[in-house]
Amino acid sequence: MANQVSAKAKAGAVGIGLLVVLALIGGVLSYHQVSEGHEGVEKNWGAVNGNTLDSGANWVIPVMQSVQGVEIRPRTYTMSQTQGEGVKSEADAIAVKTVNGTTVKVDVTVRYRIDDERADEFVQDWNDEEQMEQRLIRPTIRSDLRDEASDVQTSDIYTQQGRQALQATAKESLQQEFDGEPIVLEEVQIRNIDLPDSIDARLDEKEEAKQQVQIEQEKVKQEEQKAEQKIVQAEADAEAIEIQGEALKGNEVVLEDRYIEALKEGETIYVGENDVALTRETDENDSDE
Repeated sequence: MANQVSAKAKAGAVGIGLLVVLALIGGVLSYHQVSEGHEGVEKNWGAVNGNTLDSGANWVIPVMQSVQGVEIRPRTYTMSQTQGEGVKSEADAIAVKTVNGTTVKVDVTVRYRIDDERADEFVQDWNDEEQMEQRLIRPTIRSDLRDEASDVQTSDIYTQQGRQALQATAKESLQQEFDGEPIVLEEVQIRNIDLPDSIDARLDEKEEAKQQVQIEQEKVKQEEQKAEQKIVQAEADAEAIEIQGEALKGNEVVLEDRYIEALKEGETIYVGENDVALTRETDENDSDE
Protein backbone atom coordinates (compact mmCIF):
# COMPACT_ATOMS: atom_id res chain seq x y z
CA MET A 1 0.00 0.00 0.00
CA ALA A 2 2.80 2.33 0.90
CA ASN A 3 4.48 1.56 -2.39
CA GLN A 4 1.34 2.49 -4.31
CA VAL A 5 1.12 5.83 -2.50
CA SER A 6 4.77 6.48 -3.18
CA ALA A 7 4.30 5.68 -6.87
CA LYS A 8 1.31 8.00 -7.15
CA ALA A 9 3.23 10.75 -5.41
CA LYS A 10 6.10 10.34 -7.82
CA ALA A 11 3.74 10.35 -10.79
CA GLY A 12 2.08 13.50 -9.46
CA ALA A 13 5.40 15.20 -8.96
CA VAL A 14 6.49 14.28 -12.46
CA GLY A 15 3.20 15.57 -13.85
CA ILE A 16 3.57 18.86 -11.98
CA GLY A 17 7.14 19.14 -13.18
CA LEU A 18 6.05 18.61 -16.78
CA LEU A 19 3.34 21.23 -16.41
CA VAL A 20 5.87 23.69 -15.05
CA VAL A 21 8.25 22.96 -17.89
CA LEU A 22 5.46 23.30 -20.46
CA ALA A 23 4.35 26.55 -18.82
CA LEU A 24 7.87 27.91 -18.99
CA ILE A 25 8.21 26.89 -22.61
CA GLY A 26 4.82 28.39 -23.38
CA GLY A 27 5.80 31.57 -21.62
CA VAL A 28 9.00 31.85 -23.61
CA LEU A 29 7.18 31.17 -26.88
CA SER A 30 4.44 33.66 -25.99
CA TYR A 31 6.83 36.51 -25.25
CA HIS A 32 7.77 38.85 -28.09
CA GLN A 33 9.88 41.97 -27.87
CA VAL A 34 9.13 44.73 -30.41
CA SER A 35 12.26 46.84 -30.99
CA GLU A 36 12.35 50.57 -30.33
CA GLY A 37 11.35 52.60 -33.40
CA HIS A 38 9.29 49.72 -34.78
CA GLU A 39 5.64 48.74 -34.82
CA GLY A 40 4.74 45.06 -34.45
CA VAL A 41 2.22 43.67 -36.97
CA GLU A 42 0.43 40.65 -35.56
CA LYS A 43 -0.35 37.63 -37.77
CA ASN A 44 -2.54 34.53 -37.32
CA TRP A 45 -1.07 31.56 -39.16
CA GLY A 46 0.97 33.97 -41.29
CA ALA A 47 -1.90 36.29 -42.24
CA VAL A 48 -2.21 39.86 -40.93
CA ASN A 49 -5.05 39.97 -38.39
CA GLY A 50 -5.28 43.77 -38.12
CA ASN A 51 -3.68 44.13 -34.69
CA THR A 52 -0.48 46.12 -34.13
CA LEU A 53 1.85 46.04 -31.14
CA ASP A 54 3.81 48.96 -29.71
CA SER A 55 7.52 48.70 -29.01
CA GLY A 56 8.39 46.78 -25.85
CA ALA A 57 7.26 43.48 -24.32
CA ASN A 58 4.19 41.81 -25.82
CA TRP A 59 2.43 38.45 -25.53
CA VAL A 60 1.13 36.31 -28.38
CA ILE A 61 -0.37 32.88 -28.73
CA PRO A 62 2.48 30.43 -29.41
CA VAL A 63 2.61 28.69 -32.79
CA MET A 64 -0.62 30.28 -34.04
CA GLN A 65 0.50 33.91 -33.85
CA SER A 66 3.65 35.66 -35.04
CA VAL A 67 4.81 39.29 -35.14
CA GLN A 68 6.53 41.16 -38.00
CA GLY A 69 8.41 44.32 -37.09
CA VAL A 70 7.97 47.41 -39.28
CA GLU A 71 10.37 50.34 -38.85
CA ILE A 72 8.42 53.56 -38.36
CA ARG A 73 11.43 55.84 -38.05
CA PRO A 74 12.50 57.87 -41.11
CA ARG A 75 14.32 55.70 -43.64
CA THR A 76 16.50 56.62 -46.62
CA TYR A 77 16.71 54.79 -49.91
CA THR A 78 19.73 55.78 -51.99
CA MET A 79 20.46 55.03 -55.63
CA SER A 80 24.11 55.90 -56.19
CA GLN A 81 26.86 55.58 -58.77
CA THR A 82 29.34 54.91 -55.93
CA GLN A 83 29.51 51.19 -55.29
CA GLY A 84 28.34 50.20 -51.82
CA GLU A 85 26.90 53.64 -50.98
CA GLY A 86 23.28 52.75 -51.66
CA VAL A 87 21.24 49.74 -50.67
CA LYS A 88 22.79 47.55 -53.35
CA SER A 89 26.39 46.41 -53.25
CA GLU A 90 26.87 47.49 -56.87
CA ALA A 91 26.42 50.93 -58.42
CA ASP A 92 22.72 51.57 -59.08
CA ALA A 93 22.41 55.25 -60.03
CA ILE A 94 19.55 56.17 -62.38
CA ALA A 95 20.79 56.36 -65.98
CA VAL A 96 18.99 58.96 -68.12
CA LYS A 97 19.49 60.45 -71.59
CA THR A 98 19.47 64.16 -72.32
CA VAL A 99 17.97 65.76 -75.42
CA ASN A 100 21.47 65.58 -76.96
CA GLY A 101 21.53 61.80 -76.54
CA THR A 102 24.15 61.88 -73.77
CA THR A 103 23.78 59.25 -71.04
CA VAL A 104 23.98 60.78 -67.57
CA LYS A 105 23.91 58.95 -64.24
CA VAL A 106 21.97 60.57 -61.42
CA ASP A 107 22.39 59.80 -57.69
CA VAL A 108 19.09 60.08 -55.80
CA THR A 109 18.18 59.76 -52.13
CA VAL A 110 14.58 59.38 -50.95
CA ARG A 111 13.66 59.89 -47.30
CA TYR A 112 10.33 58.47 -46.13
CA ARG A 113 8.63 56.80 -43.16
CA ILE A 114 5.87 54.28 -42.57
CA ASP A 115 2.66 55.57 -40.96
CA ASP A 116 2.73 53.85 -37.56
CA GLU A 117 -1.07 53.76 -37.37
CA ARG A 118 -1.27 51.88 -40.68
CA ALA A 119 1.66 49.50 -40.29
CA ASP A 120 -0.64 46.46 -40.78
CA GLU A 121 -1.82 47.90 -44.13
CA PHE A 122 1.77 48.39 -45.19
CA VAL A 123 2.59 44.73 -44.52
CA GLN A 124 -0.51 43.61 -46.41
CA ASP A 125 0.33 45.77 -49.44
CA TRP A 126 4.14 45.56 -49.58
CA ASN A 127 5.23 42.94 -47.05
CA ASP A 128 8.40 44.87 -46.08
CA GLU A 129 10.36 48.05 -46.78
CA GLU A 130 12.82 46.49 -49.23
CA GLN A 131 10.08 45.19 -51.51
CA MET A 132 8.32 48.56 -51.46
CA GLU A 133 11.54 50.35 -52.40
CA GLN A 134 12.16 48.02 -55.34
CA ARG A 135 8.56 47.83 -56.54
CA LEU A 136 7.45 51.45 -55.99
CA ILE A 137 10.21 53.99 -55.33
CA ARG A 138 12.87 52.91 -57.81
CA PRO A 139 10.59 52.38 -60.85
CA THR A 140 8.80 55.68 -60.26
CA ILE A 141 12.02 57.67 -59.90
CA ARG A 142 13.62 55.99 -62.91
CA SER A 143 10.65 56.54 -65.23
CA ASP A 144 10.02 60.19 -64.37
CA LEU A 145 13.67 61.26 -64.31
CA ARG A 146 14.13 59.78 -67.77
CA ASP A 147 11.13 61.70 -69.07
CA GLU A 148 12.34 64.96 -67.51
CA ALA A 149 15.95 64.56 -68.68
CA SER A 150 14.90 63.88 -72.27
CA ASP A 151 13.94 67.57 -72.61
CA VAL A 152 17.10 68.99 -70.99
CA GLN A 153 20.37 69.97 -72.70
CA THR A 154 23.48 68.14 -71.49
CA SER A 155 25.12 71.47 -70.64
CA ASP A 156 22.15 72.41 -68.45
CA ILE A 157 21.40 69.20 -66.56
CA TYR A 158 24.33 69.56 -64.15
CA THR A 159 23.50 73.17 -63.24
CA GLN A 160 21.57 74.19 -60.14
CA GLN A 161 18.50 74.86 -62.24
CA GLY A 162 18.77 71.44 -63.88
CA ARG A 163 19.11 69.69 -60.53
CA GLN A 164 16.11 71.51 -59.13
CA ALA A 165 13.99 70.52 -62.13
CA LEU A 166 14.90 66.84 -61.73
CA GLN A 167 14.35 66.97 -57.98
CA ALA A 168 10.95 68.65 -58.28
CA THR A 169 9.83 66.08 -60.87
CA ALA A 170 10.94 63.12 -58.74
CA LYS A 171 9.31 64.48 -55.60
CA GLU A 172 6.02 65.28 -57.30
CA SER A 173 5.84 61.85 -58.93
CA LEU A 174 6.58 59.98 -55.70
CA GLN A 175 4.09 62.11 -53.78
CA GLN A 176 1.38 61.10 -56.24
CA GLU A 177 2.31 57.43 -55.85
CA PHE A 178 2.36 57.67 -52.04
CA ASP A 179 -1.10 59.27 -51.86
CA GLY A 180 -3.45 56.72 -50.29
CA GLU A 181 -0.55 54.51 -49.22
CA PRO A 182 0.58 54.07 -45.58
CA ILE A 183 3.83 55.83 -46.55
CA VAL A 184 4.83 59.43 -45.83
CA LEU A 185 7.29 61.11 -48.20
CA GLU A 186 9.66 63.52 -46.44
CA GLU A 187 12.25 64.53 -49.05
CA VAL A 188 13.80 63.69 -52.40
CA GLN A 189 17.36 64.85 -53.06
CA ILE A 190 19.43 64.82 -56.26
CA ARG A 191 22.84 64.21 -54.74
CA ASN A 192 25.11 64.03 -57.76
CA ILE A 193 25.02 64.08 -61.56
CA ASP A 194 27.79 62.06 -63.19
CA LEU A 195 28.58 63.22 -66.72
CA PRO A 196 30.74 61.27 -69.22
CA ASP A 197 34.46 62.10 -69.05
CA SER A 198 34.41 63.75 -72.48
CA ILE A 199 31.60 66.09 -71.41
CA ASP A 200 33.37 66.83 -68.14
CA ALA A 201 36.52 67.81 -70.02
CA ARG A 202 34.63 70.19 -72.32
CA LEU A 203 32.79 71.75 -69.41
CA ASP A 204 36.08 72.22 -67.56
CA GLU A 205 37.53 73.97 -70.60
CA LYS A 206 34.47 76.17 -70.86
CA GLU A 207 34.64 77.06 -67.17
CA GLU A 208 38.36 77.82 -67.44
CA ALA A 209 37.76 80.11 -70.42
CA LYS A 210 34.97 81.82 -68.54
CA GLN A 211 37.23 82.42 -65.55
CA GLN A 212 39.95 83.81 -67.81
CA VAL A 213 37.47 86.26 -69.31
CA GLN A 214 36.47 87.34 -65.82
CA ILE A 215 40.13 87.89 -64.92
CA GLU A 216 40.69 90.06 -68.00
CA GLN A 217 37.51 92.01 -67.29
CA GLU A 218 38.72 92.64 -63.77
CA LYS A 219 42.05 93.90 -65.09
CA VAL A 220 40.26 96.31 -67.45
CA LYS A 221 38.09 97.48 -64.58
CA GLN A 222 41.16 98.15 -62.42
CA GLU A 223 42.83 100.13 -65.23
CA GLU A 224 39.67 102.18 -65.69
CA GLN A 225 39.62 102.92 -61.99
CA LYS A 226 43.27 104.00 -62.10
CA ALA A 227 42.53 106.29 -65.07
CA GLU A 228 39.58 107.80 -63.24
CA GLN A 229 41.79 108.40 -60.19
CA LYS A 230 44.35 110.19 -62.36
CA ILE A 231 41.65 112.37 -63.89
CA VAL A 232 40.30 113.25 -60.46
CA GLN A 233 43.84 114.03 -59.24
CA ALA A 234 44.55 116.18 -62.30
CA GLU A 235 41.33 118.10 -61.82
CA ALA A 236 42.19 118.61 -58.16
CA ASP A 237 45.69 119.85 -59.08
CA ALA A 238 44.26 122.23 -61.69
CA GLU A 239 41.79 123.57 -59.22
CA ALA A 240 44.55 124.08 -56.64
CA ILE A 241 46.68 125.98 -59.18
CA GLU A 242 43.75 128.15 -60.13
CA ILE A 243 43.05 128.99 -56.48
CA GLN A 244 46.74 129.67 -55.90
CA GLY A 245 46.88 131.96 -58.95
CA GLU A 246 43.89 133.93 -57.77
CA ALA A 247 45.53 134.37 -54.40
CA LEU A 248 48.79 135.60 -55.91
CA LYS A 249 47.12 138.25 -58.06
CA GLY A 250 46.39 140.28 -54.98
CA ASN A 251 49.83 139.94 -53.44
CA GLU A 252 52.62 141.45 -55.60
CA VAL A 253 55.35 140.85 -53.00
CA VAL A 254 54.75 137.12 -52.92
CA LEU A 255 54.45 137.07 -56.70
CA GLU A 256 57.85 138.75 -57.09
CA ASP A 257 59.41 136.27 -54.64
CA ARG A 258 58.01 133.37 -56.60
CA TYR A 259 59.32 134.90 -59.82
CA ILE A 260 62.85 135.31 -58.42
CA GLU A 261 62.82 131.75 -57.03
CA ALA A 262 61.69 130.36 -60.39
CA LEU A 263 64.50 132.18 -62.16
CA LYS A 264 67.04 130.68 -59.78
CA GLU A 265 65.72 127.18 -60.45
CA GLY A 266 65.59 127.66 -64.22
CA GLU A 267 61.85 127.18 -64.35
CA THR A 268 59.47 128.82 -66.84
CA ILE A 269 57.09 131.41 -65.47
CA TYR A 270 54.54 133.54 -67.30
CA VAL A 271 54.02 137.10 -66.24
CA GLY A 272 52.82 140.34 -67.73
CA GLU A 273 49.89 141.15 -69.89
CA ASN A 274 51.33 139.38 -72.97
CA ASP A 275 52.17 136.13 -71.19
CA VAL A 276 55.91 136.49 -72.00
CA ALA A 277 57.92 133.41 -70.98
CA LEU A 278 60.97 134.26 -68.89
CA THR A 279 63.57 131.74 -67.65
CA ARG A 280 66.89 131.91 -65.93
CA GLU A 281 68.61 130.84 -69.14
CA THR A 282 66.76 133.54 -71.10
CA ASP A 283 67.77 136.18 -68.62
CA GLU A 284 71.47 135.11 -68.77
CA ASN A 285 71.45 135.16 -72.58
CA ASP A 286 70.02 138.68 -72.59
CA SER A 287 72.72 139.96 -70.22
CA ASP A 288 75.53 138.42 -72.36
CA GLU A 289 74.28 140.33 -75.35
